[in-house]
Amino acid sequence: MFMKFSPQRWGRAALPVVFAASLAACSAMPHQFASLPSDAELAALPVIRLGQAKPAQGDYVVYLPANEAVTAVAKVQGNLFDQTDSKTLAVRLKRDIYLYKNWISYDKRQWLKGADAVQGNFRIQLPDYDHPQAGELMVELNTKS
Repeated sequence: MFMKFSPQRWGRAALPVVFAASLAACSAMPHQFASLPSDAELAALPVIRLGQAKPAQGDYVVYLPANEAVTAVAKVQGNLFDQTDSKTLAVRLKRDIYLYKNWISYDKRQWLKGADAVQGNFRIQLPDYDHPQAGELMVELNTKS
């Protein structure tokens, strides 16, 4: 077969892709130039966790607690495939993360622009003539000091 997918290998690699996309979504164009509200305004915003519904109106803060699963669904699909697959994956953060538009905080008091707080690398290697091996997705996310 043209492409060989190892669910175990793709499962470990795909969750960080989804998590990175989630962090990147926080800095999407509509929020790219959002200014940070005052401390009092931020403290008054509702806080939701992953999977909870967003408030019907107004801003909010997303809370990703340390040591709780951050889940995502990884999918391989398309009309190239006779059989597709998806897996629910989970990673755990080392510390709490709060997200507000394009801002990130580890304590909900000191906020940094996402690009100043987290550095990421993304690589995808598909099977091809020069790489007749299983494909690989790699996402690396590191905090900036």
